[in-house]
Amino acid sequence: IPLIEERHRVLNESGTVLLEKFGGSFLTCVKKSEKSAQKLLGIILENFPSYRDEAVFE
Repeated sequence: IPLIEERHRVLNESGTVLLEKFGGSFLTCVKKSEKSAQKLLGIILENFPSYRDEAVFE
């Protein structure tokens, strides 16, 4: 499986964030977004570092 160690790290990180900030459920994130995809994206980017996929383009 490609990048198995990285995938494992991301899953552990996501689980930890869900447990610590959202009662262990992603549904809590969805409910906090108030039916707004933009708010949900903000919640994800704010709380789950692995999903902040950033790069500098020159």
